[in-house]
Amino acid sequence: MSGLFLELKRRNVFRVAIAYIVASWLLVQAADLVLDVIGAADWVLRSVVVLLALGFLPAVIISWVFEMTPEGVKKESEIDRGQSITHHTAKKLDMVTIGLLVAAIALVAIDRYLPESSIPEDGAISEVAALPDTSPSDSVTEQATVYAEKTIAVLPFANRSNQDDDLFFTDGIHDDLLTQLAKIHDLKVISRTSVMEYRDTTKNLREIGTELEVNTILEGGIQKVGNRVRINAQLIEVETDRHLWAESYDRELTAENIFDIQSEIAREIVRAVAIELTPDEERSISEIPTRNLAAYEAWLRAREYLNGANYTANNEREAKPWLEKAIALDPDFSEAHALLANVYGAQYWRGLDTSEEFLTKYRGEVERALQLNPGSPTALLASAEYHYRVENDYRKSLQLVNKALELAPGNADAYANLGLTQRRMGRWQESIASFNRALELDPANRFYKLLQVETMGSSRNWQEILNQTVSLEDADPGDLDIQVNRALAQLNLTGDLGPLQRVFGQMTLEASSDYAAYSARVHWLQRDADAVIDTLNNPVWMEVADTRNGGLRIFRYYELANAYRLQGDQDKALEQYQLAIGELERAMNSVLQVKAYGGMTVALSLARIDRLDEALALALQLTHEIPFEKDSMLWGWLVANRAMIKGLAGDQEAAIDDLKIAFEIPSSFPITAWDLHYDPNWDFMRENPRFVELSSPDNLIRTQTP
Repeated sequence: MSGLFLELKRRNVFRVAIAYIVASWLLVQAADLVLDVIGAADWVLRSVVVLLALGFLPAVIISWVFEMTPEGVKKESEIDRGQSITHHTAKKLDMVTIGLLVAAIALVAIDRYLPESSIPEDGAISEVAALPDTSPSDSVTEQATVYAEKTIAVLPFANRSNQDDDLFFTDGIHDDLLTQLAKIHDLKVISRTSVMEYRDTTKNLREIGTELEVNTILEGGIQKVGNRVRINAQLIEVETDRHLWAESYDRELTAENIFDIQSEIAREIVRAVAIELTPDEERSISEIPTRNLAAYEAWLRAREYLNGANYTANNEREAKPWLEKAIALDPDFSEAHALLANVYGAQYWRGLDTSEEFLTKYRGEVERALQLNPGSPTALLASAEYHYRVENDYRKSLQLVNKALELAPGNADAYANLGLTQRRMGRWQESIASFNRALELDPANRFYKLLQVETMGSSRNWQEILNQTVSLEDADPGDLDIQVNRALAQLNLTGDLGPLQRVFGQMTLEASSDYAAYSARVHWLQRDADAVIDTLNNPVWMEVADTRNGGLRIFRYYELANAYRLQGDQDKALEQYQLAIGELERAMNSVLQVKAYGGMTVALSLARIDRLDEALALALQLTHEIPFEKDSMLWGWLVANRAMIKGLAGDQEAAIDDLKIAFEIPSSFPITAWDLHYDPNWDFMRENPRFVELSSPDNLIRTQTP
């Protein structure tokens, strides 16, 4: 054996093997980068890996059988041992391997430390202005072609049991069928929110089809009778009112039968509209997530709460025990694990629990869901949310969302997730396009519309918001959050605070992010300190601050302190500033958004009580640890507030330099000339000529994206 080892060493077999492995690794990384840029399918990279793996053994065999000589390659058996130059070849191979290793180390370092899009912290404005969009190559948005003329709306199924408690079951099966149909690439399926508006409608099918822009409609009913279930469904062509297909099912009430019926209906729809299923689609719509009927019903109960109105912590609290019950009844129920992971993710995002123990539970549910069903779009999206919310790894999140969309191209939620991720990466126009796609699939979804207009606002596209929304007088009462964004666009275009006042005059107090962010601010911009204090001390606002996340609680203390300062009550102002400062440790150990918003608000509070060195150090720390390339939603807001702290610390020129940078880049709360013009917090700089110029309404052209 030792003789064989020495001979392998002499013939440089080991060196060739090592060089081959390192070179292959480098080639795979380079291929991954290039294929990623050109948007190649995943199988291309997998093929490269397989070919390189297959080439390893031939490379080793060749190094054993042949040898490099001054005359070229010869068989080793034909070379006199005394004429062999393998020792010289060994040195060359060592140099090649060292070079490859250096390149590998450099590639790892670049991948780890070089941002995908970067700017110097105080870099040139022209460089900053070029940031908002990058190549769309990573996005399914560009890959998803225009849908074929195969479109369907599945109306809410009638609950024929006449038992109100069975409605969750009827709606759950309807929701499941939509999920199955969303996996079919050549079929555009209108999503749940939009079709649910037609429950008990008096409109005829042609009216519904015209409003939803579909050419087929499925309607039906479900009845639970003892241990049996009856489901009837009929597919109707909108234009002719012709029945393309109809069927009734009467079977024993089991989970298997429920899923079998859904699969059969999906196949019949596909057949009726002349679509041919791919083998992957056939396999996907035939999956049975659980065979335990009680677990399935518990899961449906949880989804009923999570599909409820508003995005509130109460929905998650109500859903959680039902999901835990579903998992207890069937530990292998992947969809239940994925949904429980989403509940944990929302609680973490709110800052309700960010402990390591909680994160371990959250991570465990994600991993279990993927382990049980790696091809589940729901599990992939749950994993994407984990990387988005906990790891702040938006590139990984993007990859997972794209994978989910490959498997379920009609999933509107996945497009919304795509848009959320893209804007964190500075891909603002791609993000808006993704929200547009989500709205095509679910046109009545107010949340998607809100995300769309928020993103337009973040990218300073005020005029487009006005183009895409209706006036307050014509708006649906449920669209007031959207109206807040419209009023902000009007403010940023004209300086008129009136629209914002009118929206909040009609807004019902609730746990709304826009209510929390702007209800007190509109009074602040009018220098009405009493109204600010009354608003922030409203019990609903206080509940929002306590349940939404820690950052809002700090924000409330800070805004109250500013209002008391404006009134001249320094003692009460100091008390509130100190309450905000007391939240620093919790904020800095919380989720990224709480760390950013809460941490910077603490820095502002420190500056207001003349602890300027601490304030400036904290502001610089936050803008260093959360740069644009880490989260482009946050950095512009951080820089704008760092500017205020620099100004309070006496360096007004540096403050204005920061403001000019903040004016040029998108962010969650973009600063504009009107902010500087109205906000009393900037009063200390009103005699600075550069500030006067920057805060002039004439400067608005710099804060409006064409």
